[in-house]
Amino acid sequence: MSTLPPKLLIVDDDPLAIQSLNNVVNAFGEIRFATSGGMALSRMAEEPADLILLDANMPEMDGYATCRLLKQDYPETVVIFVTASSDPDSEIQALEAGAVDFISKPLNPPVVQARVRTHLQLKQHSDMLRDLIKRDPLTGIANRRYLDEQLSLEWRRSMRTRHALSLMMIDIDHFKAYNDYYGHLEGDNALRLVARVIESLATRAGDVVARFGGEEFSVLLTNCGSDQAAVLAERMREAVHDLAIPHGQSRVSDRITVSIGVATCIPPYPPLDGEEESTPVEDAKIAERGAPKTIREFFERADQALYLAKASGRNRVEISQN
Repeated sequence: MSTLPPKLLIVDDDPLAIQSLNNVVNAFGEIRFATSGGMALSRMAEEPADLILLDANMPEMDGYATCRLLKQDYPETVVIFVTASSDPDSEIQALEAGAVDFISKPLNPPVVQARVRTHLQLKQHSDMLRDLIKRDPLTGIANRRYLDEQLSLEWRRSMRTRHALSLMMIDIDHFKAYNDYYGHLEGDNALRLVARVIESLATRAGDVVARFGGEEFSVLLTNCGSDQAAVLAERMREAVHDLAIPHGQSRVSDRITVSIGVATCIPPYPPLDGEEESTPVEDAKIAERGAPKTIREFFERADQALYLAKASGRNRVEISQN
């Protein structure tokens, strides 16, 4: 788990209120600010916060709507309402929107600090448990369950932002023959080495490297177009080759190699009401191709590209043309 200090985001349309709250909580970690719901969403897209202190009464997009959108894309982020609205209906509305706590103004600094401290500690413990659950015990990278969760989340986000998603399916060439000849202990070590080198190249926030099953890995790349994904896939293929793990039973090379299939799409749905549509980063050819309608179809396209890479001789990268 990361030892970096927690990141807190204060969201309020009143700069004086932001300053006042900052004075109370600035000892807890790195503080950032937003003066509107839209700005809060942008700040989170740049770098997610661990805890958000959110005002309810803001123009254009109020705190309740902001909270609902935040919890869709960042379900693990803690949201605490800090607002002058102190009636029970407002508190219920905040909790139903996804907040974990509700603090009324004027601020009582010791109370605010105690609640923020408690929720940060709870999040730290839940993050530790979640990290254990999401890891593949052999390789230490993410497992299939976590990949599915993140892809579902990023798919919904891409529907709104119109930013491209790329997905790689990676298979170690002739790995059964490797296991049969060198033994399962050496096979396990090879899996760990390959996983480590793939993970070392997918370093952007939001990238997910997972063990898909057996000798197969998957890489989810957010806000990543087809050309960029193709370049990264080729770097991964070369990096595995350069590990120079001997494979005397391979019909492709004298060492372990991988075949990689890549698919890229922008899910074909408009943004939600009240949200701005951002500018796509992907080239026009992605929009021209029929985007997959479901996550399953997205997986199938990447898998078909992997099948083509294997059928075309292995130790190569193929890009889905669907």
